[in-house]
Amino acid sequence: MPYLSLYRKYRPQSFAEIVGQRHVTQTLANAVKADRIAHAYLFCGPRGTGKTSTARALAMALNCERGPTPEPCGECEACRRIAAGSALDVIEIDAASNRGIDEIRQLRERVALAAADARMKVYIIDEVHMLTGEAFNAFLKTLEEPPSHVVFVLATTEPHRVLATILSRCQRFDFHRIGLRDIEALLRAIAQKEKVAADDRAIAMLAHAADGSVRDALTLLEQAIAYTEGNVTPEVITEILGGIDLNLVADFADCFIRRDISAALELVDRVVAEGKDLRQLIANLISHYRDLLLLSVDRRGTIALALPEESSQRLVEQAKLVSPGETTRALDILAETDRELRFSSQPRLLVELAAIRISREPAAVRAEAPAPARQAAAAEPAAEVAEGPTSPAPPGAAPGEAEPLVLGEIKRRWDDLLANLRKDRQGSLSAILREAAPAALEGDVLTLVFGHQFHYDQMLKDQKWMKGTARAIAAVFGRPLTIKCQLTAEGGAKAPDHPKRVQDALTAFPGSEVEE
Repeated sequence: MPYLSLYRKYRPQSFAEIVGQRHVTQTLANAVKADRIAHAYLFCGPRGTGKTSTARALAMALNCERGPTPEPCGECEACRRIAAGSALDVIEIDAASNRGIDEIRQLRERVALAAADARMKVYIIDEVHMLTGEAFNAFLKTLEEPPSHVVFVLATTEPHRVLATILSRCQRFDFHRIGLRDIEALLRAIAQKEKVAADDRAIAMLAHAADGSVRDALTLLEQAIAYTEGNVTPEVITEILGGIDLNLVADFADCFIRRDISAALELVDRVVAEGKDLRQLIANLISHYRDLLLLSVDRRGTIALALPEESSQRLVEQAKLVSPGETTRALDILAETDRELRFSSQPRLLVELAAIRISREPAAVRAEAPAPARQAAAAEPAAEVAEGPTSPAPPGAAPGEAEPLVLGEIKRRWDDLLANLRKDRQGSLSAILREAAPAALEGDVLTLVFGHQFHYDQMLKDQKWMKGTARAIAAVFGRPLTIKCQLTAEGGAKAPDHPKRVQDALTAFPGSEVEE
């Protein structure tokens, strides 16, 4: 007998065996019992949630020799053929590869023929949204008034792409993602039948990775069994998935909550050394912080997380230590990093910068900036406009006609410069310059002040960052400038230290101090 994969071997044979879709199976069972079968059904939902299995169970219920019955015997010739996929009168069509008008015309011609050896002909059209517009239109009349011995079951993962005229002719059933506990129970039962030793935590990890899809869960279990020869452990699942262990993701969150930058960077180094995908790490951190946000705002304790029990307990403890504002800020940083990673040639740097930004206090950047930068950030928009002209001279203007570029203009449009860098797929440089503040402009020399040693070192480590900054400034302000980098007093270099009245004057009227 040929080998069958687990998801085929344990495919449900009746409504009672369908997992997690009681709102669908109960309705169909009652319809079969009352002889109120519709001529067309539309099954919508994510992959691996039982759409095709339910369609086959309906075909079996209609054609069982003891039926029609909501509980087919599974032993008669009709049931065995349908289960094996060899029944002549249960026709499965893949609309992704049979999507044209010619295929639908052939279907229309065959629909009128009587059933060969069954009570009803059941057409199961998978991925029906892939049909062309012409094919849909050709199908309309047949779908609305098929022969009495024909039932259509249309299945799709994208119901919004199905024509409204088709939707109106079908009874629609929406399949839900299967719950974590339901998948865990199914995996345990199948592992027991296959005589496989499976650790509870490994089962929980498989269920979580399946993301609500029974087929995905069984495929992963089968892969784990083949890899381990019958001993499924959490370590094996982590290796197979090629992803990031949930405990490691929680370790990152602990570092961020403790504001432990060094420990966070050590974890990044560990992930890189193990060859893990940094985009997957960011995706897992986004999922983790989403759960933290939900828990931090859940005052009534009604939110249930689709996570293993151990991970859920740790999340609950972490949620007590962070505010919704902190988790929202972390999610913003992570989402921005995820976008920039798609185009960056320096993924590790972007992840390190994100770890530093999340680990620091929300006001740390402003607190570490020199006094002029702090006052400029706190100033009203009207004060910023008074600092200088609002637009630079055109790049082709003669030197005598150009308006002078002033520090206030650079400060006001610094965010535009960062946005241009991201648009040009220079996310790494944008992330570095986000932690810098324009502090002084003397002639053609612009001084950028960094509040943290890490960003200062990264800027000076490679000349391409300095050249890229100069090009970006020339593109935005229409004038090339020489870049000079400086640390704040905390970073090791002496920051400007003027009396407050001088600082206020320098902020309101950009220039340089001649005599104090």
